Amino acid sequence: MTTAEAPSTDVSDSGPEAEQTPWLLRDPIRTGFLAIVALMVAVRFNILRDSHFVTDDFMLQSRAVEHELGWDYLTRVHTGHFEPIGFGFMWLLTKVAPWNWDVAMLAMLVAQVLVAILVWRMLTELFGRRGLILIPFALYCLTPLTIPAFTWLSAAIIWLPLTAALAGGIANHVVYLRSGKWEDAVWAIFWYCFGLASFEKIVIYVPFIAVLSLAVSPTLRITLRDILGLLRRTWLVWAGYAAASVVYLVIYLDGSSRAEASTDVIAPSVDQLGDFVYMSLFRTMIPGALGGPWDWFPVSYAGAMVDSPRFFDWACWIVFGAIVVLSLLTRRRIGRAWFALLVYVGGSITALAVGRVALSGPAAALETRYLADAIVPLIVVVGMCLMPLDDEEDAWLPNARRWLAAVPRSTLVWVSGVACTVWLALALHSANGYAEFAAGNPHKDFVETTRQSLAALPEGSQVYNTKVPNGVMDGLFDEWISVHSFVAPVAAEQQRSDMASREVFTQPLLLAPDGTFQAMRVDGIASPEPFEGLCGWQSEGGRVAVPLTDTAFEWDWAVRIGYLAGSDTQGTVRLGSASQEVELHEGLGELTVHLVGGGSEVVIDGLDPTVNVCVGDAQVGSPVPAPPQE
Repeated sequence: MTTAEAPSTDVSDSGPEAEQTPWLLRDPIRTGFLAIVALMVAVRFNILRDSHFVTDDFMLQSRAVEHELGWDYLTRVHTGHFEPIGFGFMWLLTKVAPWNWDVAMLAMLVAQVLVAILVWRMLTELFGRRGLILIPFALYCLTPLTIPAFTWLSAAIIWLPLTAALAGGIANHVVYLRSGKWEDAVWAIFWYCFGLASFEKIVIYVPFIAVLSLAVSPTLRITLRDILGLLRRTWLVWAGYAAASVVYLVIYLDGSSRAEASTDVIAPSVDQLGDFVYMSLFRTMIPGALGGPWDWFPVSYAGAMVDSPRFFDWACWIVFGAIVVLSLLTRRRIGRAWFALLVYVGGSITALAVGRVALSGPAAALETRYLADAIVPLIVVVGMCLMPLDDEEDAWLPNARRWLAAVPRSTLVWVSGVACTVWLALALHSANGYAEFAAGNPHKDFVETTRQSLAALPEGSQVYNTKVPNGVMDGLFDEWISVHSFVAPVAAEQQRSDMASREVFTQPLLLAPDGTFQAMRVDGIASPEPFEGLCGWQSEGGRVAVPLTDTAFEWDWAVRIGYLAGSDTQGTVRLGSASQEVELHEGLGELTVHLVGGGSEVVIDGLDPTVNVCVGDAQVGSPVPAPPQE
């Protein structure tokens, strides 16, 4: 802890002395700010450069292609999330640079810099422009807590705007508490609305900012009279928060009630909730605040979750506990700040418990992205532990002055330097460990090959619309798991339309596991060998029935037929109750149809009775890549 520090004054950039001083040395605070931001960008770029899109990213881009940019698209609740800003960004990205990781990476890096600037502004509004704010600012920029949330595109489009809303909202709210000007209240309400359009988790901001208001009001006593006086003096901002919340609730309920919307709200069990709270606080939040996690464990989407050894967690608990106790013994009103942080983290855990724990299990707490936004309230508390507020005259208890006087300044500087160095080393170690998992995306080469192969297809190519291979699109997104939805962002409009609607194929192509579009064959139940010397099964009265060697159960099948027709004729292919109209052409030919049915024979009826048709073979089965022709 330290005694009140006078705000630093800027070194003038003009005059003879300034001209002889290198630009970076004229303002040490500015230099520190730039160095921290540069290091943040370098660390995040090191992670992003070898990363790539994952399942959710492809789904959101495909969804953007299939919808116009409008109210229905922006406000629909999807997998429980209300994120108009994120949906709007994905729509723009898909129009400008679909499946372009470089553009997505640049957007995430730029957004992180912009949010960092907002966080810097928040700190300067709270504490004034002084050197010590570099410590909480570095904690924000370099903490591993935010890495998964800010480097996974589908997460970044909600967590970055939410973090921006928190930083902007806290800054303007505090300014309004001090000034009472309606313009500052309007800006505070604006940032709250910005958060509402980012992520539904922002609703915990209101109880948090209510408690924080008590912490950042140095002259306010915790009495009913003083609190009511604060509410009367600042009623405008609270009325704005309330009105925005009501409007948001109406829009959210409307968006969650539409077709294709999904909320995924399920209450967890007591045991699940207990485990989730424990892991959120003691395995993720506290170690993450102190530079952890020490190690990571891979998850399916090329990311990672916390996997620190127990000794590391225990050491972090001890250090964190010591910081809390020391701050309570030395800093006035710091208990209010810690309580505000507890309100935010508690609200965050509650919101996540309802939305994720019952579906993903308590281990979801080990994904740091779920608590990434808590870094903003945390750095406010850290700042208050280190320095007085900008308008605070007496921040420290007598213990702080007495203990500070007993410690030589050189010792204090040395201990502080070692502590910051250890924290930075831990944070960089954690970031480097996460980068290894982020770079392990198994689908990166497949996606790029698919894009190139699709672009090289001749006009009129017939692509059989199977499920995307290799698990690129998992079962959580069944409606987007087909090839035509997956490639929609990078396919031509005619290609998308044909893939989605075509049911009859003469030369079908298939998206193979290596990402290329290859000739397709049907692997499954075949017809028996025809009698020697005969073409196969002849049409009689415009109907051909081809037996199968086994009975196909009801399923989504590809049905292939090889035939010889005396002239062109139309007909209908049937498998059980499923049917598809087809056209047979004169001479030798083959066709493949998509049918959802089952049975022990393939029937072609509705043929021209005057046309002789002979079916040589038939197969009912799954589409697979054909072996290469020699």
